[in-house]
Amino acid sequence: MPLPQRRPKRPHRRPKQGGAARATLVWLLTALVALGAGATTFVVQEGEVAVVARFGDPRRLVEEPGLHFKWPAPVDTVYPIDSRSHLLDPPIAEFLTVDQKNVEVDAVVAWRVEDPRVFLTSLRDRFGADDRIGKVLQSVVSEVLKRGPFDALVGPPDRERTLEEVRREVTELMAARCRENDFGVAIELVGIERITFPEINKAAVERSMSAKREGYAANYRADGNEQAAEIDTRSRRDAKRILAQAEEKALTIRGQAIAEETKIKEAMIALNPELYWRLQSLELAQTALSGQTVILPSNHWLTRVFDLALKTKAADPEGSEQ
Repeated sequence: MPLPQRRPKRPHRRPKQGGAARATLVWLLTALVALGAGATTFVVQEGEVAVVARFGDPRRLVEEPGLHFKWPAPVDTVYPIDSRSHLLDPPIAEFLTVDQKNVEVDAVVAWRVEDPRVFLTSLRDRFGADDRIGKVLQSVVSEVLKRGPFDALVGPPDRERTLEEVRREVTELMAARCRENDFGVAIELVGIERITFPEINKAAVERSMSAKREGYAANYRADGNEQAAEIDTRSRRDAKRILAQAEEKALTIRGQAIAEETKIKEAMIALNPELYWRLQSLELAQTALSGQTVILPSNHWLTRVFDLALKTKAADPEGSEQ
């Protein structure tokens, strides 16, 4: 039986040293390029700006979003700054009015970065800005509240100072103080959500406010009574004037009627005097004899009237019955 033949051994090949070195070099170059790109570029996000400082001195302001270039550190250092509006809502603080009344004020501040270079130098970041702006807010609110008494803030609707006026004063003073201190920020709005008083002073303040409102009510009632008295006096005076005018007009009409009656009598006498006086005598006799007992002397002038009336009645009995 023939023996199996052995396969000839392959010669051992050494790995090529040149290929590994090239791969390592490529990786090194890639890492160096990546490190160089990261050290010489930076990205500005939407809603922010970047201040490029050369050896700590802020020289360049980049406002356009996107990729930008710089010298590697420590030559250039990039400080991103949020350019959007920020809302600072500090805790409720207690203040004093000019009449030494304790009040609690809940205020908020809306601010934004106006000058990034100045902001970076003075406040550094948002945390530093919130701290400094919050301190300025407390100082300004205290100063504004000391300009008037407590009753001017919580009085009736027509009070001397409203919350809107206090808010406007605080906003204007806050903006001025931030400009004076070179914060590099713009105060957009200061909101005064409410002004209250501490719980320990609540009862005393409520009594004071109640007494104040009772005083206002008494003044309103007094003014109303005074106006009512004036209206009543004026109405009485007008009534007397109108009544006097009416009486004067009535007298004028009565006089005109008497004058007209006189004219009519004169016209009747001129037409037929005998008939006129006969009718007058009959009317007078009828008035005198209507249910009355009259005793007259025989020579009285009314006797002739009665005799004339009797004669007329005897001559015309039917007419006298009517």
